[in-house]
Amino acid sequence: MSITYLITIAAALVVIARLLTFRRRAGRYRPGIALAAWLIIVVTTCAVIFGPPTNENGRLIIAAAMVALAVGLIRTGGNVAHLIRPLRRQ
Repeated sequence: MSITYLITIAAALVVIARLLTFRRRAGRYRPGIALAAWLIIVVTTCAVIFGPPTNENGRLIIAAAMVALAVGLIRTGGNVAHLIRPLRRQ
């Protein structure tokens, strides 16, 4: 087991735990955002279950993307709507 795979697993656990423990409080329910959160959980789970790619560059890219997603979710408090807000058109 390589260090990049361990980093990927740790970041995926952070992502999944943060999304599963998110509380909306008084915010409204948005089905598209809920679907996006569900898809993020599915993709991160699949990345861990099916293992890393065979080449080292693929492992590094997936580990970096997973860490960036984990940091973004921690900074937004698990709010996927705030995470993808910069991607929306004005």
